Amino acid sequence: MKYFKSTKIQNYLVRILATMIVVIIISCSMTIDSVVQPPSVNGGEIIPVTLNVKIETNEGQTSKLMIAVLVPKIWKASQKIKASFTSSVSSGPQQMTLIPAGTAAPKGNGLDWPAYLANKIGNGGNLINDWEWIAFYSNADYALGGNKTETATVSLQIPTTDDNVAFKLGYVVANSTDGLSGTDRYGSYFTGCFRVNGSGDLIDFCNPQLATVEPRTSQDNDIVTINFDAGVATNKLETSSAIYLCGKGFTTRGDSVVVCAANQQSKLTSLGAGRWRMDIWPRQFFMQTNDTTHLTRIEYYFTDITGNVKVGYGGGNTPFVFTFKCQ
Repeated sequence: MKYFKSTKIQNYLVRILATMIVVIIISCSMTIDSVVQPPSVNGGEIIPVTLNVKIETNEGQTSKLMIAVLVPKIWKASQKIKASFTSSVSSGPQQMTLIPAGTAAPKGNGLDWPAYLANKIGNGGNLINDWEWIAFYSNADYALGGNKTETATVSLQIPTTDDNVAFKLGYVVANSTDGLSGTDRYGSYFTGCFRVNGSGDLIDFCNPQLATVEPRTSQDNDIVTINFDAGVATNKLETSSAIYLCGKGFTTRGDSVVVCAANQQSKLTSLGAGRWRMDIWPRQFFMQTNDTTHLTRIEYYFTDITGNVKVGYGGGNTPFVFTFKCQ
C-alpha cells in the first residue's frame, strides 16, 4: 500500500514538473490581434496595411522582430515592400529590412524563411501556385523582460502591379530566436479575398479554377499548357470521357480565327481524377506559322465530342480568356 501511494505521488510530481517545463519553454507568445487594410486598390497602387501585434513573455529574451507577408509573385514585391513598426519597448518608428533568400530561419531545419513559412504556414487557401512569402527582420534587437505583455503596431506598404488580381493576403509575426518552433511562438493571419482592380485577364487565386493557362505570361509563339479541372466545380462536362478545345484567336489585323472541331488536334489528355491538359503552340493552332501577324488573345471553351455541350468561365457560357503579353 505504501508503494502504491509512493507511485501516485511520483506520478503527480512528474506531471507538475512537466507542466513547469512547458511553462519555462514557452518564453515568448506572439499573436496578430487585428489587421487593418482596404478591401481593394486599383492596379499599381500601394496597399497600406497595419498589423496590431501582442507579445507575452514569461522569461527574458533578446531578439529581432520578424514580419512576413504572403503576396502573388507577379507583384515582384520583395525589394519594394516597406516595413516598419512602433512598440511599447522602443521609441519612435523602427525600421525593418528584407531577409535575404537563403538565410536560415531559426529552428527551421536549415530552411530559409520563405521555405519555412511555406511548409509551416501554407498558402492561406490561394488556389494558384504562384505566390511567395517575403520576410523582414527588425534592424535592431529588442530586450523583453519576463512576465510582460508588450504591443507592436506594424506598418506595411505593399506595392501592386497593374494586373487584375484576386488574392488572399497573409501575415506572420515571429522572432529571430524561436522562429516557428511552436504554435505559441508566432502569430498568423489570412485575409479574405483582396482585389486589385487592374487591367487584363483576372488572375483569380481565390475561387476554384476550371481552366488555367501556363505560363500565365507568354506570347503566341510560345508553347502553352491549357488545363481543365472538371472536378473542381459543377459543370456539364464533369462526367465526360473526352474533352475538346474550342477556341477563337484574335489577331493584330483586327480579325479572328475560329478553331472548333472535335478532332485529335483539339483533344485534351486525361490526367485522371477529372483533370485534363493540352499543350499547344497558339500560332500553329490558330493560323499559319509563317503569317506575319500575331495573336493578341484567345477566347475558348471546352466541349464534348458533339460540340453541343460547352463549358466556359464558372461552368457557364462565358468563354475563358487568355491575353498574350511579354514578361
